[in-house]
Amino acid sequence: MTTSPPVVRRGAQTPRVAKYPEAASSAAPEFIDLAASAGLQLDPWQQYVLTHGLGETPAGRWAAFKNSVWVPRQNGKGALIEALELGWLFLTREPLILHSAHEYKTAQEGFLRIKTLIQETPDLDRRVNRYWQANGEQGIELSRAAGGGRLRFIARSRGSGRGFTGHKHILDEAQELTSAQMAALLPTLAAVPDPQVWFFGTPPDDPAAWAYGLRE
Repeated sequence: MTTSPPVVRRGAQTPRVAKYPEAASSAAPEFIDLAASAGLQLDPWQQYVLTHGLGETPAGRWAAFKNSVWVPRQNGKGALIEALELGWLFLTREPLILHSAHEYKTAQEGFLRIKTLIQETPDLDRRVNRYWQANGEQGIELSRAAGGGRLRFIARSRGSGRGFTGHKHILDEAQELTSAQMAALLPTLAAVPDPQVWFFGTPPDDPAAWAYGLRE
């Protein structure tokens, strides 16, 4: 009697479908190093996404305005979001980062995760002026010496985000996005010189979902 060899599970480290603009350089190495300093070790596929999503033109602007990442649940998109938010807060010093989710509890979980990362990294925590959580909204504000950047977490609605000039946007649970919600959020980037918006989600079951328009 023979014994079959054990099945080895291997995950693909590059996406089945990928499209990205050419870039002269990438800010990803700095973002990856900062994440590692906070105890966040990124897998090769996550580094791949950052390398292309944070590509820069010869003029130093972001090569991609919109980036979208579609993976099954519990496969590491949260770590990618945290690496981006850490880099935007502490490296590029964005004045305002908006993180929205379809449900309040998801936005709250995102806030608690990155808050813990920062608080457990003394070199980062000392640059924070305050953490706040009130009236259905959470956030982190850096000290003036650290750039004074803010990271705000909100649950999406038709009007959520309206009036905030966000320099960077994280749209979690993007499979649930509607055209009305995007109409509220994207105009906030109109006055920003070098904005970016990132969509994170699980591929929707509905082929008519707004998210599939991104691929088109």
